[in-house]
Amino acid sequence: MRRTRLRITLLLVVLAAVGGIGILVSRSIKAHRTNPRSELGQDFLPQAAQRIQNFRRIKLKRGKSVWQMTAKDAQFYEKRNEIVVREPEMTFFLEGGNRETHVSGREGHLTVDGRELRSVTLIGKVSVRLDDLTMETEEATYDHAHDLITAPGPVTVRGRQLDLRGRGMEVEVGPQHVRLLRDVHTIVRSDAAHS
Repeated sequence: MRRTRLRITLLLVVLAAVGGIGILVSRSIKAHRTNPRSELGQDFLPQAAQRIQNFRRIKLKRGKSVWQMTAKDAQFYEKRNEIVVREPEMTFFLEGGNRETHVSGREGHLTVDGRELRSVTLIGKVSVRLDDLTMETEEATYDHAHDLITAPGPVTVRGRQLDLRGRGMEVEVGPQHVRLLRDVHTIVRSDAAHS
């Protein structure tokens, strides 16, 4: 009987020791486990601080809408003060909201200064619609400080009475002056009522 008790006691001591060693090893493994994100380093992590689905932003002045932007999604890059939007659509409200200009493109890059918009660059099938005029180009930039829209490449403007084609464009937004800079071709239609 003594031998049996001694064996049982010895077995319990060995099991307790193995259990204790197992607990210590598992704690040690958990403590030494590395974070895969920290191993990658900050250079490999996405720089987007925020990603927003169904993005919408409205600029109000004295209770009235100045402009509105919607997009499928947006990514905010805090270090660059930039918002990159996919499939943006902007509406500028002119003359107290009585007229609207619609702008769209494949991708947009908004540069912001706090809550203020500094510039917007639209890339890919950029379209601007104002009244009966439609302007199309591959890239256009709006500079808020100068209230100026520029397009460096080929530009097409179509309207009920005219078609314009050129390379390079400047639009002074406030006075609504449009300048095509070079290689300008114009077609004027006198029968605008039929088109």
